[in-house]
Amino acid sequence: MTWINTTEQGKFPTTGIFHVAENFSNRYGEPLGRVQGVGYVNELLARLTESPVRDNTQTNRTLDASPITFPLNRTIYADFSHDNEMIAIYSALGLFEQPEHLDPTHPDPNRTWMTCYLTPFSARMVTERLYCTARPQPLESNSYLTFPKSNNYVRLLVNDALQPLEFCRHDPDGLCELGAFKDSQRYATSDGDGDFEKCFKSD
Repeated sequence: MTWINTTEQGKFPTTGIFHVAENFSNRYGEPLGRVQGVGYVNELLARLTESPVRDNTQTNRTLDASPITFPLNRTIYADFSHDNEMIAIYSALGLFEQPEHLDPTHPDPNRTWMTCYLTPFSARMVTERLYCTARPQPLESNSYLTFPKSNNYVRLLVNDALQPLEFCRHDPDGLCELGAFKDSQRYATSDGDGDFEKCFKSD
C-alpha cells in the first residue's frame, strides 16, 4: 500500500488502527513490552525522591551512581529518547492501559491507545513534582482523594494532556501524593516483577 493510497477515504483509519494495534502488542499486549521501560521509571523515582537509583534491569549503574552524570539535586531534568521507548515507559508507568487487547480488524473508536496522540512528532512527557499547601476538605465527598495537609505531589502530562493517574490516588487536578505515586510503581521497583529475567530465556 503506497502512502498516496493510504490517504484515500476509508483506508487511512484502517492503516492507523493497524499501527496502533501493532504498537500496543509490543507493550501491554506483549509479555516483555512493559519491562523495557522499567529502567527509566526507576531513574524517574530516584529523581523525584532524591535518592539513589535502585534498578537491576537495563540502566547503566556506573552513570547512575555518579553525582556528575546522574545528579539528584536539580530543578529541571531533560531526557531524550525514541518513540518506541516512550511507549514502553508509558506502559511501565501504567498509563493508557486498555480494558482488552486491541484488535486491528475490529477497531474500538473509544480506545485511548492511539499512537498519533501518544507519540506524535516531538512527543513529550512531563513529570512534575509539586509542593502543595493544605487545602480545605470539600463539603460533600466525591470519588477523589482530598489532601488536607501540605505535602509533595506528582503530576504527569503527555503532550500537554493532564493524565488522570487512575493507578494512584489523585484529585481533580491530577495530583498524586509522592509516596502514593512511588507505591503505585511496584512493577518498576520490583524490576518488572520477574519479566526482565524472561528476556534471557530461550524457550
